[in-house]
Amino acid sequence: MLKQLSLRNARRQAREYALYFITLTCTVSFLYAFNTLLFSDSVKALPEMQVLPYMIVAASVLIVLITGRIVSYMAGYMLKRRSREFGIYMLCGIPNRGIASLLSRETLLMGMLSFGPGMLLGMVVSQLLEAIVLPMLGSRYRLRIPFSLPGAGLTLSYFFLMLLSSLAKNRRWIRRVTLRDLLAL
Repeated sequence: MLKQLSLRNARRQAREYALYFITLTCTVSFLYAFNTLLFSDSVKALPEMQVLPYMIVAASVLIVLITGRIVSYMAGYMLKRRSREFGIYMLCGIPNRGIASLLSRETLLMGMLSFGPGMLLGMVVSQLLEAIVLPMLGSRYRLRIPFSLPGAGLTLSYFFLMLLSSLAKNRRWIRRVTLRDLLAL
């Protein structure tokens, strides 16, 4: 029953989830673009730039921290927007654990739906990054369709780590919250 309720709520609140979806998609695209640049043959071929991969890793970690905070904020924002709905669920007898499970399913569904478009957008952004970075470093840029399996794997791990940490934070909040707290928001 909670699975059906979760899917129905996601469809019903698609407009409210649009900003969250866009945030997740952009997060995936930026992560993939920097991770692809890290594993790019063009960047590896630059002889005098041994420090460049370290700079890309530092930028990637910075992106993870910043976008992780943004994803966490957006998830919290969605919680507050839906606080009355969760209060009604509590009145109907759904325990906090069930509401947390419902929220987890919705969040994971949004994450899975945003990953594919984020990867496609990330391919475009990675080409833009290479078009900017390589000529600055004295190398030639060639347009290609980039798909980096190691970059995709690293992006997947970063993204779902961020998503799961945000989800864990929100699950803790849902489990502790009372009906009075929800209706007061």
